This record gives sequence, C-alpha cells and structure tokens, in this order.
Amino acid sequence: MGNLAEPAQKAATDIGRLFLLTGVFLSVGLLLAFLVWLWSVNRPVHVEALQWGTDGAEISYHLIFNGPDEPGPAELRTKYGLEKLVASAPDDTTKLVALTGWAHSRWAHNGSNQPSHPDPLTILKEAGEGKRFRCVEYGEVITGAAQALGMPARVLGLKTRDAATRKVGAGHVVSEVWLPDRGKWVFADGQFGYVPTLDGVPLNAVEFQEAIARKDPGLTLVTLNGPADAKARQAYIKWVSPYLFYFDFTYDARQFKENGTSVSSNRLQLVPKGAPNLTVFQRTMSFSAVYTSDPAVFYRPPVGP
Repeated sequence: MGNLAEPAQKAATDIGRLFLLTGVFLSVGLLLAFLVWLWSVNRPVHVEALQWGTDGAEISYHLIFNGPDEPGPAELRTKYGLEKLVASAPDDTTKLVALTGWAHSRWAHNGSNQPSHPDPLTILKEAGEGKRFRCVEYGEVITGAAQALGMPARVLGLKTRDAATRKVGAGHVVSEVWLPDRGKWVFADGQFGYVPTLDGVPLNAVEFQEAIARKDPGLTLVTLNGPADAKARQAYIKWVSPYLFYFDFTYDARQFKENGTSVSSNRLQLVPKGAPNLTVFQRTMSFSAVYTSDPAVFYRPPVGP
C-alpha cells in the first residue's frame, strides 16, 4: 500500500512552484513597468519648431487696460501692498517675477473650481477663505496686479495643436505683461510661479516656444526664490510644451469692469503657418477670432492707459 502523504506533498510542492513563478512574473512585470515610467519621465523632450508668417500688416486692434488709479486696481494695490512688494525690484523683470511668485503663493491649484466673480479682488478674497482655483485665475490676478502698478498686461490663452478635437485639457492660461524697460511682452505662469528667460532676457510665449525647440541651454525658469532646478525645469517644459501652439488674447484686457460697461469679446489668435484656424475648442465650444500667423502683429506695443 502506497504512502498517502506523497500525493499531498507533491501537490503542495507544485502549488509552491506555481506561486514562486507567479511572483517572479509579477516582479518582472512591475520592474518593466517601472523602467517604462522612468524612461518616459526622463526622456528628452522633442518639440517641433513652429513656422510663422508676415501676413498681418493690415490687421489693426486696440487693447484696453484698467488704469492704476481706477477704483478696482487702486484697492488691489493698497489692500495687498503691491507697491511694497516690488519696491526693491531693480528692474521690470524682477517686478514681474515678484508679482508672479506672489500670485503663485495665494492658493493651491484646482483645475475645476471657479470664483463667484472673475475679478482679482474676489479671487483673492475667496482664496483667502480657503478656496482653490484654476490656471485662469492666476492669469487674471497677475494681469490685474500688473495693471494696478501701471504695467499693461493681458491674459494669454495657450492651446494645443489638437485643441479642436481633444475632449479636455486642451488649454492653459498665463499672463503676458509689457515691461517698459525691455520694450516687450513677457510670459508669466502664475500656476507654477515661472517667468522664462534666455541668457537673462525675459521671453514672450513665442520666444519661449522657440527656445524650447532649440533646446537652448541658456533657457531659465526664474522664480521668486531664484532659478528653478534642472528637474523642475525639465518637468515644466515637458508639461507646457504641447500648449505652446495656438496663442490668443482678447482686446479688452481689463480685469475690473464697472457694471454696465460694454465688454468686447474680440480676440486675436496667433496660428502657426500651415495650421488651420481654430474655430472649435474641445469638440463642442465654438471659437472665433481674428487670425494671424505674424508674431509682429501679435506682439505690437500696447496702446492705451
């Protein structure tokens, strides 16, 4: 008569081997998944150099800003000590970095929450009560704060190449501020607290995209605490690059509008040469603008208070 324990012992051995093999396969799978993730995070960013035209000479527009002595900007400047915030800044670039860092510090980003009213005072009041807002609100606060200090500024929309067909996440919002001592518009991202510079020269959105495409080693992301480190720089460039395709702003750049004030919805969009004009955003939202592929038109000096 055979030993009845032998089949049970063999079965237990087989089960043990099965578990061992399963563990090996799982470990290998997890290791491969980790390696793929690590590669995707650290792989070099390839960004296409966009082509532009010179077709916009006939396009005319007039930007409208809030003046610094209007009630809303004056209250914003006084209540949040904006003059003191930039008092020690040696130049306009440093002022903008200070404003960008200040706006960045007011709340943590929430991509689905909106204020009860889209003006800087309401946004900051509700942020002080613990609410969190989108990239849009950072753009509105920086733009309003810059205008309160007498610097022309506008909210700048950034959109991906596939903005017409992508369901969600096809846009990002930043600010562009006119720096008088540089005589140019300069990009500021309040959500991240960054102002891009190239060899010390602050950049507008198109220049920023071009520097990324060239992999220019002099490209720096300046923050209130100094240049972003290499890891943060790479992560942001990888994240923001897809949004640097379509660029647009509204002619009416006021962040404070009195009751009954007519609000212009006219918009100028910069479209890369050869790309279609954007007429639909995220499949369902209609989009209309005056279109140009000429950066010289898009970056004309401001006219207004």
